[in-house]
Order: sequence, then C-alpha cells, then structure tokens
Amino acid sequence: MDTSFAISNSGMRVTQVRHDVTANNVANINTDKFGTSRVVQSDDNPGVSVGAIRKTPNAEPLGNSNTDFAVEAGEMIGNKNVYGANARVIKVQDKMVGEVIDLIR
Repeated sequence: MDTSFAISNSGMRVTQVRHDVTANNVANINTDKFGTSRVVQSDDNPGVSVGAIRKTPNAEPLGNSNTDFAVEAGEMIGNKNVYGANARVIKVQDKMVGEVIDLIR
C-alpha cells in the first residue's frame, strides 16, 4: 500500500477513536462523578496511532460530571474536519493513481 494511503488511513482510525471517546463523554454528561477522557495520539511509522486514552479525575465537590458540553462539541467538530480531510487525501490519491495507470496504458 502506498505510504500516503497508510498515513491517511491511520489518521481516520485515530479520529474514529477520538470521536468514540468524545461521544462517551457526551453520553455521560449527567452521570455523577464521571470524569472525561481524552485520546493521546502518538506518531507511528507511517502515520499515527492511539498512544493512550487518559481519564481526567473528577474533582467536582458535588459529584457532578466534569464534562463541558461546549468543549465536547468543539471536539466533535474538530473530529469531523480531521476525518474529512483524511478522506479527501485518500480520494485525491486514488484519482492520481488512476491517472498514472491511464498514462501507462
């Protein structure tokens, strides 16, 4: 597989995990003593991978969730944009490979 496909594919996989973690944070926004989680991304060769998923301890005195919906909404928008950008790279690469094959014929 071409390296650029592998890089974009790994970016999409990590973004999917980030989106799943964000969705879990939002789903538990009203859960007492719930602490938000964040994905730590690490460099891989080629591309990126999930290095860890870190949970933020809940320090709320009343036991409420420490999830901020505004932060999570921003994460969801960012996830959507990163996923879309990686998908676009794959689409362009596919077109370029197709054109090279047509030139060879």
